[in-house]
Amino acid sequence: MLGYYGLVPPETNMPKGLEAARRAVALDPLLAEAHAALAMASLMGAWNKAEAEQEFLRALELNPRYLQARDWYALFYLQCSEGRLEEGVSHARMALEADPLSAYSNSIFGLTCGIAGRHIEGVRACERAEELDSDPFIARWCHLFNLYLSRRFEEAVAVGESALAMSGRHTWAMWTLAVTFADWGKTADADALYAEMLARARRQYVPPVSLALAAAAAGMEDQAILHADEAFKIRDPSCQNFFSKYAASAERLYGYPRFREMVARNGRSEWLQN
Repeated sequence: MLGYYGLVPPETNMPKGLEAARRAVALDPLLAEAHAALAMASLMGAWNKAEAEQEFLRALELNPRYLQARDWYALFYLQCSEGRLEEGVSHARMALEADPLSAYSNSIFGLTCGIAGRHIEGVRACERAEELDSDPFIARWCHLFNLYLSRRFEEAVAVGESALAMSGRHTWAMWTLAVTFADWGKTADADALYAEMLARARRQYVPPVSLALAAAAAGMEDQAILHADEAFKIRDPSCQNFFSKYAASAERLYGYPRFREMVARNGRSEWLQN
């Protein structure tokens, strides 16, 4: 999770995560949580889609009501990896129906709706998540991203500023605000966020995926390509979701031929299909 949230470089912990998940499955092959952990470690750490699908399906076979496995499968595998957008919404709905009072399931259902183009439904689900629990950053970020996808830029910025404050200016909130400002025509604000992230990167680790998205929002193609190249080289886990064509977060990057070539070289040529 440290690598997933971009708090440490992936090489310091993703191999440990994969090893621990494999050990968990070996200790108890009938534990759904172990198979779900291995699925995520395989997808985000090892970039092994086939193993991820196998382990997600095994987890859900063992416990169809395990919400996190259902939500992870819906969002990360079905939608971001495979582009099966409506199927992802259906699985996220199953998780929500199993526990309608879960802020997490409301958040992920809202996010899957937004990615599938169901913006009104997505925003409402995120609002419900925050009604249930206003503290989790993931609920706030999903709300921000849904408002961005809905082109409700002023509201997105308000929620985004709150997400920055509650998370210590987490880079997910920063790049999402940067693309919001860029699409809203407020280029100077997008530039300022990218400059802040770049300054932070001189002192501590900042995920290159986040830097690439913010640089693209600021209209800095060369810098965006450099960050994207670094992200692929170090296997930043966020390549598997935020660089996905289906996640609607990297549209500017896909406008660069060099980025599309990079995607193909790194084994995700299916993201380039129409």
